[in-house]
Amino acid sequence: MSDLKIGNYTIDPVLFEKGFSRGCGPYQCQTTCCSSGVYLDPSERDVILQHTDEIKLKMDETQTTNESVWFDNIRVDDKDFPAGYAIGTEVYNDKCVFLGKDGRCSVQLVSAEKYNDPWKIKPFYCIAFPIVLDTGVLTFDDYQQDKAGCCSIVSDTDSTLVDSCKAELEFVLGKEGYEELVVMKSNHQSK
Repeated sequence: MSDLKIGNYTIDPVLFEKGFSRGCGPYQCQTTCCSSGVYLDPSERDVILQHTDEIKLKMDETQTTNESVWFDNIRVDDKDFPAGYAIGTEVYNDKCVFLGKDGRCSVQLVSAEKYNDPWKIKPFYCIAFPIVLDTGVLTFDDYQQDKAGCCSIVSDTDSTLVDSCKAELEFVLGKEGYEELVVMKSNHQSK
């Protein structure tokens, strides 16, 4: 796997070898990944808190508008985060505090409305999921494997993760990095 590198990331071959069953994938999101909150860099928390009033306006009765309980603030050491550690969003009513009853993220709604970019203020790992960095390796996050079709991969597929997670991979790698990944996939599959 060591020869599979793009920038600072080592690429897990699973991205070339597996994919979603027909009709499944991130575009069919069931928001089950939001059931336990998400880890984020403290700087991402700070960006979200800069939009507190706007986010509260996008929340429904199943969410709490008490921003003092939006984050657990428990430090989890993790070198994949810019600060070298992460904190988590809280779970409220069995889902991430920012997830509404309609399955939409309040942070994403504000981001789309204010910046015309649904990802501008959304945490990195929320955007990248089901792609993840794991000790510098860009790979598939198996957190919801076999629990949700939108986040479960199989070997027998017409479309690899490189194809079906294009938006997520372009977010992480940039357009040029994604194009390099596509070439890498072609080379890997021709071996």
